[in-house]
Order: sequence, then structure tokens, then C-alpha cells
Amino acid sequence: MRLDGKKVVVLVAEGFEDLEYWVTVMRLREEGAEVVS
Repeated sequence: MRLDGKKVVVLVAEGFEDLEYWVTVMRLREEGAEVVS
């Protein structure tokens, strides 16, 4: 599913792993989303 033109907010909490964050952000960007965190 393409996310072109969509804005996505990624919220993280204490204990969140860096890799979990970056993999999620990169996949969303690959699909065309603008990621705000």
C-alpha cells in the first residue's frame, strides 16, 4: 500500500530499541510517507 502524501507520526517510549525505530521509519519512507517523530 502506497502512503504517498501521508504524514505519519512515530511515538517512542523508554526502552524502545533503536533498530525497531529505524526499520519502521525506513519502511514507511519507502512507501512514500512523510515521517515525523
